[in-house]
Amino acid sequence: MTTAKTLEILDTVERLSSDMLGRFENLTQADWEAPSRCHMWSVKDVGSHMAMAFGFYLNMVTRSIEGNEMPPEGRPDPGIANAKSFADRLASRAIEISENDLTTPKALMDRLSELESSLLATWRSLSDEQWDLPAYHPVNQVSPRGLLHWKLLETSIHCWDALNALDHSYVVDREAAVLLREVWKSSNINRWFTTPDPDQVDPVTLDIDLRDAPGLRIISQRGNLEIIDRPEDQSDADAVISTDPSLFALLVTARANLETAIEEGRASVAGDRNAVRWFNNWFQGA
Repeated sequence: MTTAKTLEILDTVERLSSDMLGRFENLTQADWEAPSRCHMWSVKDVGSHMAMAFGFYLNMVTRSIEGNEMPPEGRPDPGIANAKSFADRLASRAIEISENDLTTPKALMDRLSELESSLLATWRSLSDEQWDLPAYHPVNQVSPRGLLHWKLLETSIHCWDALNALDHSYVVDREAAVLLREVWKSSNINRWFTTPDPDQVDPVTLDIDLRDAPGLRIISQRGNLEIIDRPEDQSDADAVISTDPSLFALLVTARANLETAIEEGRASVAGDRNAVRWFNNWFQGA
């Protein structure tokens, strides 16, 4: 069904998309060619990756509505991919698109504008029953609702990758960062950016204090990592990491380093500091 949370995320994605296109429209040729926050990618390469991802989401939502949740030809079965295993493939594909397909900023902007419009119209046209139809994604089988969550993640983080490289004051949108809690908790999505450590035998529980937003709890044991809502009883947490939702989005996707954030006063830790050292092992990039 179409929940209030889904509509909130959809409205936020639409606002982020409009803001993204407006900011991209004002970039100069030198801006497009500048290095982004993503290793090996220019700002334009980030845009090309977003166009590739958004086209994929549109295709998968359309196939889901048609009753087809099978992998497209040449795609792996769901449940195989994660950021580490796909990093080189995605990096080279974005550069290839940037150099051979979307060769000019205008071509990229036209493609992004068309995809944003089609995606938003498709999601807004879904009936209550269609939101939870099975849909393909290489990380895990999801749904049109799950693909909307992926879109929130991609737009929020990759806009930061591109725009913060040009303007250091640009931060992950706070409203989007709070809504990304749904992504961090989703076992169908979070295997993309988590790297459980099989050598970690003793259980570790870290609570995440997101200040005026609801917190999270990360539980890790014997190679299994779970992210849930922070419970009312917080006495069994080994440590508590306090930060704001926008910075946490960068920490969990390895755009920012926790130890550095603590040194700079942008995050703090209470409890067992030794337990916190696992954080950077678990979150190595997305």
